[in-house]
Amino acid sequence: MLLKRIQKISFEKLTLFTILIYIVSLFYNLHLEPLRLEEPRRALVALEMLFNNNFIVTTLLNDTWYDHPPLYNIILALSLKIFGLNTFALRFPCAFSLLLTGVLIYVMGKKYISKKFGILSTLFYLIAADIYFYFSTIAEIDIFYSLLVLLSFFSIFHFHQKKQYYHLFGFAYLFISLAFLTKGFASYAFIVLTLSAYLGYQREFKKLFSFPHILFGFCALVFLGLYLYTYSLYEDLPAYISKMWGLTSSRTVLGRGIGKLALHILTFPLNFIAVLFPSTLFLLFSFKKGQIKRIKEKPYLVFLALTLFINFSVYLISPGAKIRYTYMFFPIAISLLTYSFYLQIEDKEWRKKVFYSIIKTLMLLIAAALFIAPFISISANPVYLNLSLPLFGIAILSTLYLNIKSTTYIKSLSVILFFIVCRLTFDHIAMPIKANLPKNNLHKNFAENINKLVSDDDKIYVLTNDEMNTFIDIPFLFYETAAYLEMSRKQLVYKAHSITKKGYYIINLEKNKGYTPVYLFEINNTKLALIKQQ
Repeated sequence: MLLKRIQKISFEKLTLFTILIYIVSLFYNLHLEPLRLEEPRRALVALEMLFNNNFIVTTLLNDTWYDHPPLYNIILALSLKIFGLNTFALRFPCAFSLLLTGVLIYVMGKKYISKKFGILSTLFYLIAADIYFYFSTIAEIDIFYSLLVLLSFFSIFHFHQKKQYYHLFGFAYLFISLAFLTKGFASYAFIVLTLSAYLGYQREFKKLFSFPHILFGFCALVFLGLYLYTYSLYEDLPAYISKMWGLTSSRTVLGRGIGKLALHILTFPLNFIAVLFPSTLFLLFSFKKGQIKRIKEKPYLVFLALTLFINFSVYLISPGAKIRYTYMFFPIAISLLTYSFYLQIEDKEWRKKVFYSIIKTLMLLIAAALFIAPFISISANPVYLNLSLPLFGIAILSTLYLNIKSTTYIKSLSVILFFIVCRLTFDHIAMPIKANLPKNNLHKNFAENINKLVSDDDKIYVLTNDEMNTFIDIPFLFYETAAYLEMSRKQLVYKAHSITKKGYYIINLEKNKGYTPVYLFEINNTKLALIKQQ
């Protein structure tokens, strides 16, 4: 009876169910884990935009912070305005950008290949391990930035197919200008390389000198000039440009050296392929004879391959590049890999057997672990979490049963559902555990203790004469505690060079003697104190 029901399930209905449960997995318990990595700095910049009502100049501790342009921080500030000053608001834009990227991949895949290919390429992108289990859970910039770059890429191909060159250059430069407002000057390299490579491949290089390109290229320059002029009305423009350029050049061979370049060239492509998992396994299907020829038959896939090759090369020769800087290539690489799988999805060759055998082995191992885990003493786990583990084990076994009893497209969706159940397990089990670990709550606890001593009418200052050129220069790495202070107090924490104003000061005890501490704490092996200035 159950087998007959499975056989009657339509691919479209199961796809809809998969998408709905995926959305749940993306936002479930997203707020729980304390701020980590770059989140506190992102939070401070966005909060101070709101408090200062200035969306041009970014600040930390109310001091100018020469970092990326402000667009993503504005998005974070808007989210904080909508959802309140909390961790969910900070993380929502990143997770939502991932969903929007999925929609974009589906639209392009459906239009230029097929509906089923659009669905598969989208879903396998959305469960890419590095993004799904890690970077979609934090308030990072890279997924949003990648969406903008991808929109610029797809504008080039889509409107070239329609021979609408005003639209092509207009939208390509619009999205890349927004990308500049997100991460700076390096964004323009994408459009220069992609337009040159693709139009050169199409033997239309002269289009680079056409009126539409000159017009919208000029508009992009005007846009850039207006932004920089507006910034100069508030702050030191040469210093800002120098810092932005420094962020870019520090990741190149000029900033890292030849030795690191050689190692990077060897390891970076392997790391890139690995973090695409489970799409990494589609390499099994990619080396079948005739695959390259079939890709060449699809103009969309040719564009993707060309775009990936010409742009990824830049990161290949940049020793400072990190995998998250290449997120705009994930949809491209996964679409190319998925196409090989898609072409062979109804075949009964050894490649498909190997692929599904690997997946079924993972299903069995993780399900077994979830059944065994409650019998292992894990003191940090609340009882209800341990008792719920077998339920997720049963859910994984259900995806295994679906995989065994189904064929072709339904079988592929069982793989997607397996990874979604794994993410839900992570959300339900790991997130609460990590949220309750004392070391993860250190800065939150500092902020709560300070708040008990300081009234809302009092200002808090951080005493330092250091310049904040990078996050390492932020006094005592106090930005994590400061983020919680600003979120809870709904007001600024100020940087101060001397103790002259009335209020409370965070000081380095080793450098400032003779003060009576109101509260003592330690960050990064630096002994700090909260003192009161009458």
